[in-house]
Amino acid sequence: MTQEGYLKAIDIRLKVKPVFAQLIHSGAYEGPCRVGDEKTLSPEAERKRGMKLFERFCEEVKRGLASREVEVLEPVYMEWGDDWVIPEEEFKKLEGDLKEVDLFLISHLGGLSQYPAVKIAERYRKPVAMLGQVMNVDMAAYLKARGLEGYAPLDMKELRYLTSLLRVRKAVRHTRILIATYGGALPVGVVSSIWDLEGVRAKFGLDYRCISPEEIFEEMDRVLRNEPYRIKAEERTDKLINNAERVHMEGEYVLRSVGFYIAVKNLMRRYRCNAFVIPCFEICAKRIPAEKRVTFCLAHSLLKDEGYPSACEGDISVLLAMMLLMYISRKSAYMGNSYIVDEEENVMALHHDVPGLKMKGIDGPDLPYEIRNFTLGGWGATIRYDFSRDKGEVVTLARFDPTATRLLVTRGKIVGCGGFDEMGCSLRALIKVPNVRKLFHEEADFGHHLAMVYGDYIQELKDLGRLMRFDILEV
Repeated sequence: MTQEGYLKAIDIRLKVKPVFAQLIHSGAYEGPCRVGDEKTLSPEAERKRGMKLFERFCEEVKRGLASREVEVLEPVYMEWGDDWVIPEEEFKKLEGDLKEVDLFLISHLGGLSQYPAVKIAERYRKPVAMLGQVMNVDMAAYLKARGLEGYAPLDMKELRYLTSLLRVRKAVRHTRILIATYGGALPVGVVSSIWDLEGVRAKFGLDYRCISPEEIFEEMDRVLRNEPYRIKAEERTDKLINNAERVHMEGEYVLRSVGFYIAVKNLMRRYRCNAFVIPCFEICAKRIPAEKRVTFCLAHSLLKDEGYPSACEGDISVLLAMMLLMYISRKSAYMGNSYIVDEEENVMALHHDVPGLKMKGIDGPDLPYEIRNFTLGGWGATIRYDFSRDKGEVVTLARFDPTATRLLVTRGKIVGCGGFDEMGCSLRALIKVPNVRKLFHEEADFGHHLAMVYGDYIQELKDLGRLMRFDILEV
């Protein structure tokens, strides 16, 4: 993993290298593959025509692809001949920024472009794409049959969609999870969590670092004792309180939850991580939260609002699904236990105190919210969002199975909210889905937490499944 990987994975850009490979024939001859006169078929004419097409290609790529999500690297003009050999000096033109390249984009206008495209893919073992028809499907079929990546988008719209999927895959590969755990054991509250972390690392390229939960609480103590950190925590606490529609608890207890969040951020920075999970039941039983007067809910909400996937109860299965949903949508995700509320109307509840203020978009304004204590003792800050504000809005829900080989997905519509004014883990988004009974039965193969984002991203998840080699089960 490069240093870039320890930034927010959600902000990672896909780096595309445009390549124009012009075929220069050895002379002005006609035959079964060429028709013309000496003026149009000479090497000089081909080179002049190639340079003009290269300029047009560069302009089209820059105009069509460059964005906050895609960086267009310096384009390269190559030449090769009718001896069907690409000279070494031409390959060398590609190697100045080779380590940065995520995708080679080959122009189809240079003549028999599928041949240099497959040679580039074979030499550098990197994905290759080509617009157009005929040559690009020829190239893609060759590479796929040999276990390499070749893509044949028809137009710039399809190319932009392809780069968005490749960027999500890259973001997952640049994700490093900070896992608070006691000896790497399965969390007792979510035994359906992915257990083979090394297998997930090999399959998806992400990384992880395990630490003791006590290390976070020690850091929390340091934050609240250390004046610069405490000032930072107080400023964040004041902002949360001042912007809330209502606050149902003492500010000092909000501060303690903010202190925990800053402690997690400090450790994520220390261990170069950009995602987080922590078990609840195991730590609760040690009575550390009761001593520190803190729950973890607020930290999960704030981390997700900043673009860092963060999951309750040590659940890696829902965290991995959350990554995909957040990286696709650029929205903060919600997660929770799911259960049937109204079978006849196909309404389910998604139940946890971890909504985000950026569920409509990380780059957008905060949603309206209240702050409520989790415990009867008045501590444990939680964000409360009234999902009934969003009746009729479409959402996507997803979860990986314990083997990380299948993703359960469904779409639904918000129909209401529950538990908004209650204490404990009480907040519920009420969601109408296509078949709530079938969803419940399928969850028996996947587990009990689902991740949710606003919007319909089922097709993107299906296409990511093909790209990243996991199966999709849609309910």
